Amino acid sequence: MLRILAVDDHPIFRKGLVALIKDEFKDCEISEAEDGKEAIDLLSTTRYDFLILDIDMPKKSGMDVLDFLMENDIKTKTIILTMHNDELFFNEAFNRGASGFLLKEDSSMEIMDCLSKVRAGVPFVSKKLTSFLENRSKFNEEMSRIKDSIGSLTKSEMNTLKLVAQNKTSKEIAGLLFVTEKSVENYRSRICKKLEIS
Repeated sequence: MLRILAVDDHPIFRKGLVALIKDEFKDCEISEAEDGKEAIDLLSTTRYDFLILDIDMPKKSGMDVLDFLMENDIKTKTIILTMHNDELFFNEAFNRGASGFLLKEDSSMEIMDCLSKVRAGVPFVSKKLTSFLENRSKFNEEMSRIKDSIGSLTKSEMNTLKLVAQNKTSKEIAGLLFVTEKSVENYRSRICKKLEIS
C-alpha cells in the first residue's frame, strides 16, 4: 500500500489532486493536511512514502516541513507542487531534500509522470523548469571543481587565501605568517593557478 500525504491550503485544489492520484494509483492511501503545521503533526506519528507539498501555506511553510524532515531524518519522498516559477524556491527545495518540483499549471499527465518517476527513485522537474535544472547542474559542477581546487592548497596557501579574503596586503600577510613578501607573492600566484582565477 502506497501512503501519500497531500498538503495544500486550497481545499478545492487539494481535493482535485487527491481524486486524480486515486484514479491513477489504485494501491494508495491518501491523507490530507491544509497547512505545514498539520503536515508536521501527521509526519511525526505516521510514515508516508510520498509527500506532495505546497510552499506558501499558513502556520508553517513547505520549506519548514522540508526542514522538519531533514532534522528528523525522515525519508519520505517529497514533491513540491507550487504556483511559484522561481529559481530560488527551486534550489532551496532541492537543497532541503525534495525529489521533485512541479508547477500547479502543469498537466495532470505530468503530475502522474512525476509521481511514477520519483516512486522509482528518479528526481523529476517540470518541463517548464528545465533551465533551472541546467543552471543547478552547472552550479554544482562548478562548486565541486572549486572544492577540489581548494582541497589542493597547501597549509601556507590556505592561510594566505584567508588573509587575502580579509583584504590584507602582501606585506601585512608576510608579517602575520612570518615569511618574506616574496614568499607571499609566490603563494598568491600558486593560489590563482590552482583556483583558475586572475
